[in-house]
Amino acid sequence: MIGKAIFWNIRFVKYQKAFERLWDLNKRHKYNFIALMEPFQGPQELEQYKRKLGMDNAYCNSSYKIWLFWVDDWKGQVVRDNGQYLTVKFSRNSFEVLITTIYARCAAIKRLELWEELEVVA
Repeated sequence: MIGKAIFWNIRFVKYQKAFERLWDLNKRHKYNFIALMEPFQGPQELEQYKRKLGMDNAYCNSSYKIWLFWVDDWKGQVVRDNGQYLTVKFSRNSFEVLITTIYARCAAIKRLELWEELEVVA
């Protein structure tokens, strides 16, 4: 079993109600993976949120639009880091899974670039 995960376009994680809700959900469900899109925080804040959530590992993509947290049960290896998506290979024992988290840009041309990139990866 892969475990539990939440993927959330949280927009402004620093707002207390959004983070309180995430913290409460994580406390109740004990997620193995948490992916946040549009946290609107700098990468220097990543460690602070990792600790608050009780997660062991954290990574943000090159555009800082995607934050990914995971527990030590899983070993994470970044496969591809793009401004609009992040692909990480997670492994535990002999089980491996690829997780791609997407943050699509608003501009249509940028979304087309995203789709072209994802087609090449697939």
